[in-house]
Amino acid sequence: MDVHGDKVRIGPDDGMQAFGLAIAGFGPLIVSALLIPLRHEVVGVNAALIFVVIVVLAAACGGRPAGIAAALVAAASYDFFFTRPYQSLKIDSADDLGTTVLLLVIGLVVAELVQLTHRTRRANRRRNDQIERLHRVAEMVASGTPRPLVIAAVESELTQLLELTRCTFEEPPFESELPTLERNGAIEGGRRRWVYDEFSLPAEGCALQVLHRGEAVGRLVLLAEHDVGVSIVDRVVAVALSDELGAAFDIAKAD
Repeated sequence: MDVHGDKVRIGPDDGMQAFGLAIAGFGPLIVSALLIPLRHEVVGVNAALIFVVIVVLAAACGGRPAGIAAALVAAASYDFFFTRPYQSLKIDSADDLGTTVLLLVIGLVVAELVQLTHRTRRANRRRNDQIERLHRVAEMVASGTPRPLVIAAVESELTQLLELTRCTFEEPPFESELPTLERNGAIEGGRRRWVYDEFSLPAEGCALQVLHRGEAVGRLVLLAEHDVGVSIVDRVVAVALSDELGAAFDIAKAD
């Protein structure tokens, strides 16, 4: 799984999105071409149900954009080819008008439900990923791994978790002041952007204190791209990783 892609996109990858959009654009037209010779025998509602199937397939493959596109194309195709007067967007029958509107509404609802499913799956993957990161570092600390190796592991885990360009551990005294990532995940100060429903880390970087028995023994300097959003949950997990690093200062063998 591409961690970066998973964070900035909720839904399928580019290939599946393209496939879903292809279904959205051509699926209703192909169905129309197949059903036009039979439109005097096929009940309008039955034709609409076939269009709903196309919308579901498009949304399942391509996510919300494909589902919305399919809903619009399907509703327009049904209106144009299966309501009187044919080959016109005008609708004479109130029943046909209701069916067309219902088709559009169902398509949009399906698109949103698929998006919700993708969001739930993404959240589950992220949660499992966070637990695994915490578990890996906790095992190193519990087994008495030398401190430099624990530091390197935490730097690596934070780099991947927060999509950092660089993560380094510094011991006091510190050379510069940076915005601080607080223990509740909040960040005070710094220049930040709203990206993909989340705030980015400060452009100038931020510092995460490493505490040992309530005393600061160092800090982790986090440098990230300014166009990557970081959730509050990931920031709290980052704090937990720093706490595990702080516990490593109980290890007698530091080399």
